[in-house]
Amino acid sequence: MIRQDEDYRWAVLRSKVPAWFFQVINLTFIAATQNVLLLLLSFPIKTASTFQPHTPLAKSDYVLAVLALVDLAFEFTADNQQWAFHQYKHAYLAAEKGKSKVETYDKRKHWLGARLNFTPSDAKRGFVTRGLWAYSRHPNFLCEQTFWWIITLFPLLSPLKPDLISTSFPLHLIPAFSDILHNFPYAFYPLLSHLFQPLADLAPALALSLLFYSSTLFTESISAGKYPKEYKAYQERVGMFSPLRTWEKGLVLAWRGRKKETDDVVWGEGDKEKEE
Repeated sequence: MIRQDEDYRWAVLRSKVPAWFFQVINLTFIAATQNVLLLLLSFPIKTASTFQPHTPLAKSDYVLAVLALVDLAFEFTADNQQWAFHQYKHAYLAAEKGKSKVETYDKRKHWLGARLNFTPSDAKRGFVTRGLWAYSRHPNFLCEQTFWWIITLFPLLSPLKPDLISTSFPLHLIPAFSDILHNFPYAFYPLLSHLFQPLADLAPALALSLLFYSSTLFTESISAGKYPKEYKAYQERVGMFSPLRTWEKGLVLAWRGRKKETDDVVWGEGDKEKEE
């Protein structure tokens, strides 16, 4: 059996655009842009290991290292929860169709953080909404972006130069009021050039976040096409990335008197309350 390792979204995109245009995307984006972006994301580590003095670790190093490990733990959990859900969904739907050769789902075979109490309504819905997925529609994507932002901050939060803290507030470059009056806007050029230099270090992480946002929109368009009612409710109830947006959406739906109705679609009637 041939193993298919291609991202399923490329197959969908290939079916929607002319063959020649997909080859252009393949050459410029899939083969080139993504690899260049990965190279740029490694630059903060290059700065920390090469351009900054080799001194004992600073407090910021310890804090960021702990945050990175916690972030990876959350990403690991999110991925395993999604995998466990699809195993449950596959087993349940197969049993519904009378297929006896499919292995029965056993949550004890999954990692501890992925042993969720899935229900038949979850399998019929078609996509995972429990665990971390109850607070973010894409917790794994959120963690992936967060990890690279943390890596980016290692050299920028260091007390050693070049860093963001020592270079972001150059008071000596703030122009005098008289200079502003007589030479506006050129009087601000030295200040702006000094500020944008360290901010340029944030560009790769920002580009990654923009890439995730745009690709997630495409991912969700596929899901919304497969599950129109259910996924629309999920989008109304849960934030794309931030759990804060989920809290905000819950308040808005409660104010509109639609929270219970939406919750029932997303988690099954009464299921969310039982989980909490």
